[in-house]
Amino acid sequence: MLKAIIADDEKDANNLLESALKLCCPQVQVIAKCYSVEETKAAILSHDFDCLLLDIQMPDGDVFEMLNGLNSISFEIIFVTAHHQYALQAIKRNALDYILKPLDINELKKAIQKVEDKKNAKGDQTNNGYELLKKIGLQNKKIEIVNSDRIVYIKLSDIIRFEAEGNYVRIITTTGESFFVAKKLKDYHLMLEHYDFFRVHHSYLINLNYVKSIFTKDLMIVMSDNKVVPLSRKRKDEFFNLMSTL
Repeated sequence: MLKAIIADDEKDANNLLESALKLCCPQVQVIAKCYSVEETKAAILSHDFDCLLLDIQMPDGDVFEMLNGLNSISFEIIFVTAHHQYALQAIKRNALDYILKPLDINELKKAIQKVEDKKNAKGDQTNNGYELLKKIGLQNKKIEIVNSDRIVYIKLSDIIRFEAEGNYVRIITTTGESFFVAKKLKDYHLMLEHYDFFRVHHSYLINLNYVKSIFTKDLMIVMSDNKVVPLSRKRKDEFFNLMSTL
């Protein structure tokens, strides 16, 4: 059982986070809910616990100052915030993860798994700062789509996959919208090779975060929108290696 303190100045946000933990991470026991920096500091000093999940902006003080003022930190820090601009400060504070609001259940589960892995000495944290920067970059970077009558900006985190269709590419998003672009799939492959996108087949470039399941015998991938995408045999080893590190 992991013990956690959660902190957010908004009551609804605290309640939502607590409910999400009960739903997807039943191994986590919330031992304190805090609504200010002072309450958070008092809870930290009076409890023995494994992880602190907290927002960054609270009205009565600076959470980074509060954390820096502690004599020692024997717990993992997970920021749950709407403010992506504090990622570098979070890295300096050795945060284990940085989840952007609105809260994503899958991101929360992955963060808690990191806490468990580190507690059990399974996790390699040497590149955690780089991984956080990459994650924040994926969540906020946008691509520009220029059509005849408008320009559309889409977050990378909202893209499920790119599909090649002749000299065009169809971009499939989490909203159900799709866009045709007069580019080659190779262009997007080169653009996104340092993000969580992988070219599983000559006609498909997918967002690895939206893989729902994999038929290992038939080499077929089911995406979050239930579209089935083929996996090339020559790319399967690299694909499985990447999936194991997400």
